[in-house]
Amino acid sequence: MLYKYITQNNIYQKQDYMYSEYAGLSFLKEYLKSRQNYINSLSSKSSSIICDSLCNPVRKNLLEMREELKCEKYSEQIIDRIRAYTKSFEVRKRIYTEYSDNWKLLNDASFEDYTNYLLFAECLLYVYRHTECCKFFSCLLKLDDTILSIQEKLTVQQKKYFGFIIEQELDIFYNLAEKNNVYLEVAE
Repeated sequence: MLYKYITQNNIYQKQDYMYSEYAGLSFLKEYLKSRQNYINSLSSKSSSIICDSLCNPVRKNLLEMREELKCEKYSEQIIDRIRAYTKSFEVRKRIYTEYSDNWKLLNDASFEDYTNYLLFAECLLYVYRHTECCKFFSCLLKLDDTILSIQEKLTVQQKKYFGFIIEQELDIFYNLAEKNNVYLEVAE
């Protein structure tokens, strides 16, 4: 069995997770293997990403929220904003460069700014750790599947940063597995 949620490009070949059936421990081991293979492919990891420009409103907003979250400032406004990004991603399976005030897509908004996906992933890590709301972790898993599907399009720095994100995701996964008495050997 292969981990089937990473296609050639999940941004264009969207996954339908809703009607997925649970496939047992073999599925979980394949999930772990997909993440571990990525980590093993890196020569090093980085806990930060270089953002040389604030080229779009979403990147600016995600950077601002990430900085607040890093400083453990979990205002209701920020968590509500992360909820809105989560809902938008869950529906569209994309992060756009700009949204209207009521989260409608703007005609000239693009969805191939991969830094936005990475920044949103880091924000989800912080908010999940603060709230322990599984909706945020579930979104992170799907987002990371998407990023894995386009990893060849990432810069070297983005790949290193994503390695850090994947390690954090796996840490959460193993903590949840332990809490729920699910014991797995480390994927090879």
